[in-house]
Amino acid sequence: MLCRVRESGAGADGPGCGRWSNRIHGSYLRFPADLPSVRRRVVLRLRVRRLICAGTSCGRQNFV
Repeated sequence: MLCRVRESGAGADGPGCGRWSNRIHGSYLRFPADLPSVRRRVVLRLRVRRLICAGTSCGRQNFV
C-alpha cells in the first residue's frame, strides 16, 4: 500500500530571526528509519526544502 501526503505551505519562518521566507534554495530526500508496523516494512520518504532566510542580519542564511 502506498500513501502520499503533500505539504501545501509556501514557505516558513526562519528559526534564527522568525522572519517569513518563501525563497527556495533547493531540496533533497530523507529516509528516516522506522520500525515495522503490523509486521510490514515501513519506508518514509521525505522531500525536504532548503529555504534562504529573508533577514539580512540573521545568523542562519539557509534552513530546512
